[in-house]
Amino acid sequence: MRRLRRSFLLALLLGLTCLAPLQAQTGTKGPSDSNAPAASRTSNGQAPDEVTRKLTDLVHAGKYAEAEKLTTGLLAAYPTDQRLIKAEALIAKRLAPAGQTLESPIQPVQPTANNSADQLTGMEKVDYSALIVLARQGMQATDLAEQQTLLQQFMDQSIVFLQKHPDQMLLWQLRAATAISLNDPVAGYEAGQKLITAGAADSGDPNLLQLLGQLKNKRWLDKAEAERLAKYGWLLGTWSLSCAETDENGEVHQRCDAGDIEFSKHNASDSVAEGYRINDAGVKSNQSAFRVTILDSGQIRCEQNNGTSKWAPVLSCDSADNNRSLTIKSAAYKQNGYVWISSLHKK
Repeated sequence: MRRLRRSFLLALLLGLTCLAPLQAQTGTKGPSDSNAPAASRTSNGQAPDEVTRKLTDLVHAGKYAEAEKLTTGLLAAYPTDQRLIKAEALIAKRLAPAGQTLESPIQPVQPTANNSADQLTGMEKVDYSALIVLARQGMQATDLAEQQTLLQQFMDQSIVFLQKHPDQMLLWQLRAATAISLNDPVAGYEAGQKLITAGAADSGDPNLLQLLGQLKNKRWLDKAEAERLAKYGWLLGTWSLSCAETDENGEVHQRCDAGDIEFSKHNASDSVAEGYRINDAGVKSNQSAFRVTILDSGQIRCEQNNGTSKWAPVLSCDSADNNRSLTIKSAAYKQNGYVWISSLHKK
């Protein structure tokens, strides 16, 4: 396993470094370029060097799920950077279950300009520019937590602006790309429908058509399917896990830090997700520890592996913090009324 992981790291490092000379092949320096920091020279479509270093650090730490999310967001800002495209493919292969065939990754695209922004005046134009800046900052952020925070701020603020100015197609394109990064099917559906209604499907712009292709491949252009996917989309991904054993009075007798759990689905149409433990080397276990079913009503039902490959119902299963935390209470192995509490927090 160590040899396999080393091979993967070498492949990723090669992908992130071997194409670096491309930066010197495009564009010319302007008068102010000599005073600009190297990391800011991204007019040729290449991500800053600190981006590749951040991805490499995440992989070295075995944080493949975080590396995947960061790469997806960055590709929205740097869609032609072959280093990021190659890294995305390698990380996706690393995260894929054994035996699963992967489709070639579709590159997130750079939104095109829209002349309708010229119709804005005064503070409306300032607000519009602020939203564009916020989206760019989020897409270019190298820290995953910062990236997700900025992109969510863009989604929250842009929808308010678009209620007054629904014809701003650049913002809808940015919302579609951001929805993909945040795994928000409903927002992706809404943005896709706005773009299609505006004639994007007949556009000759390959970037715009590629963006619509991403939405279609995710099945987000179908309203019913997008809403169904949204019911369990929050569950998929990596969660940190901590445990505590309590008695009938709620007093804690022991605690544990159990590392990470990754929830995934065996097939896209399934409403059941299983949680697999991830060890310090970033390797996912073959046997799942939890199984969560998303009911049509949106409620959740949890089961826990009792150690003999059999599923046992739990005492309770509750989500909180806008589905960012999940608490599973089950009977402890001891036959003394103790309760085992598994606390999961979305990473």
